[in-house]
Amino acid sequence: MAQIGHSALGLYLREAREARGISLGQAAQDTRIVVRYLAALEQGEFHHLPGDVYARGFLRNYGQYLNLPVEDLIEMYR
Repeated sequence: MAQIGHSALGLYLREAREARGISLGQAAQDTRIVVRYLAALEQGEFHHLPGDVYARGFLRNYGQYLNLPVEDLIEMYR
């Protein structure tokens, strides 16, 4: 998958969640990722996350939760 900007990655995550009819609050509860961190992921504002390792971990968990190709998400993040 081609590299895309963080904002496009965030939009991809938000659209995937919304297409499944899941609220941000529900996703946070299900994944045990704090709402503000999920919001930062979906807004492509990775600088609001506690660090690169956390960003990758959150992407991995959120991607699995949304049934998205996790390795592609990590590649897009890089």
